[in-house]
Amino acid sequence: MEPTPIFSQKLVDRCHIVLPDTPQPTSAIHYEGQYYAYVKFFPTVEVARQKADLLRQRGNQVLLTRVPKGLVLWVHEVDAQPVRKRIFRK
Repeated sequence: MEPTPIFSQKLVDRCHIVLPDTPQPTSAIHYEGQYYAYVKFFPTVEVARQKADLLRQRGNQVLLTRVPKGLVLWVHEVDAQPVRKRIFRK
């Protein structure tokens, strides 16, 4: 299995999604038409790749993004729905 690629945070769009089994929106990214939910922040590449590989072995599609203090692991969510921004009127 090839190592999970690490993307720049600038290559993805940050957003929030709603999942069918979770009432509260969760942090996510949108990349190539797909939504990925936040899993965890890791300070080192080694640990981030280990956790990503573990999720991949369980059949998940994952992405890693680089942030100033480390890496963030995201898991693909097929049934995710984007949270629409609310427009407040006076």
